[in-house]
Amino acid sequence: MVDYNLANQSGAQFRAELNLILAALQSCAYGTTAPATTTAGQLWVDAAGTDPVLRIRDALNADWTPLGTLGPAGFELAGSSAAGRALLAAATVAAQRTALGLGAGATLTLASQAQAQAGTNNATLMTPLRVAEAIAALAAGASDLLAGAMATTVADNAVVLKHCSGGSDTATLSLSKSGNGTIHQLLLGETALTATRTCGLRVALEQARGNGNGTQYAAVLRDGTVLQEWSTTSTSFVARSLDVTLGPGQTLSIRLGATGTTTGQESTQNTGISLIRNVRYLADQRSLIGI
Repeated sequence: MVDYNLANQSGAQFRAELNLILAALQSCAYGTTAPATTTAGQLWVDAAGTDPVLRIRDALNADWTPLGTLGPAGFELAGSSAAGRALLAAATVAAQRTALGLGAGATLTLASQAQAQAGTNNATLMTPLRVAEAIAALAAGASDLLAGAMATTVADNAVVLKHCSGGSDTATLSLSKSGNGTIHQLLLGETALTATRTCGLRVALEQARGNGNGTQYAAVLRDGTVLQEWSTTSTSFVARSLDVTLGPGQTLSIRLGATGTTTGQESTQNTGISLIRNVRYLADQRSLIGI
């Protein structure tokens, strides 16, 4: 057992012990037993196991810390994984990718600009340039969402409103006609809606008569063309609704109609009153504007 301590002795003995110490230093004290004399930072190859373990003395000179194993395939760092050891042993970039388990992904080609902008290819790699190009293409396709292209009210990306109003659950809009005949009034200023892009929505309202004579009408118009008209002689409010598609610039509005009558020998004139309330424009069951 080498003690790394040269005592006073004859020349031949001194030389023999010095050679033992040098051999121990050269081999990192290779052996099955730890060196008897230790110091912080000292190396020792522990040959007690199947594969020798390279150990180092800790800073307090209190214990041996394993650095790695001298195995048949080479030096293996302590605590490393099989993939990590294979990565260190790999001789080429391709071999390193395989060691990391990248598989086919290691050999994927780079996406073209067209592939990046289409966003459908799942077998190529993206670069920062291609990501920027894809984002730019998506932003260009959504230019109608820019603030300058929209009016002040937007809901669920369904429609942009330039104007909309028209009564509430209690307040009503009305039209009256006294005597024979029927009149109509387009409530453009009270209930109109204009779309700035193609959209689908539902217009809903409640319709009623104001007295027991004549007929009351309510109609939904798109750019002045009647899409649906309802008539009633009832004095109670009835819910009405219609699903409508609008193109850019098209206007949706409500029109009222009222009929008066002349009855009896005295030709007594009766006034027909047309009433509606709670006009709403809906998308995905949500009101596009509060009224």
